Amino acid sequence: MPYPIVALVGYTNAGKSTLFNRMTQASVLSADMLFATLDPTLRSIDLPHGIRVILSDTVGFISDLPTMLVAAFRATLEEVIEADVILHVRDMSHEDTQAQSQDVAKILGELGIEANDRRLIEVWNKVDRLDADGRAQLTNQAERQPSDNRPVPVSAITGEGLDHLTAAIEARLGEGRLTMDLTLDIADGAGMSWLYRHAEVLSKEMTEDGKMAVTVRADPKNADMVRRKFLPPVPVEY
Repeated sequence: MPYPIVALVGYTNAGKSTLFNRMTQASVLSADMLFATLDPTLRSIDLPHGIRVILSDTVGFISDLPTMLVAAFRATLEEVIEADVILHVRDMSHEDTQAQSQDVAKILGELGIEANDRRLIEVWNKVDRLDADGRAQLTNQAERQPSDNRPVPVSAITGEGLDHLTAAIEARLGEGRLTMDLTLDIADGAGMSWLYRHAEVLSKEMTEDGKMAVTVRADPKNADMVRRKFLPPVPVEY
């Protein structure tokens, strides 16, 4: 997929679907009940600096998942395993938020996603439910974390903190994706179509000599394909 996938995970009722709705302006079932979203929901959104991503909402986690639901539950998490960024949404107003976080970490670990995975961003949701002292304590706690792995306090209800969240997503995506400048013949429609399928086209404009200057961004695997297809081989010196 040419667009990065951003997957939302979290304990049930942590506010994933509300956050999904807020970020996509969609109308997805958001209910205070178990398995309100059993099937992943996908929407494309454009981040502030132009990156288009696919946002994926998944089933809420619970502890001691019933055996009869394990297969269906696991099937909903395929997007998480392949995701470029994983948003672990936590209800910071819940008295058991730490235990819930550990349950989520356990299930992610079973999927091969460890706590130090660079794709993970903790989203500390429901700050609107905290009083002034609780907010201050949460902010201080977040700011004490390393800057490159800092949790993002938000309110999916009010939209507070979403600008910081989208900035964190953009920064994390930028870590593993490569940007390249290409020059295509203006008539190379097939080449442009190929780029749209295999990379993220950031910009394109006509040059004075009638060519098409294109800037693209792609993960390392697709970037290698772009190089082989559009860039001249580097001469080898003997």
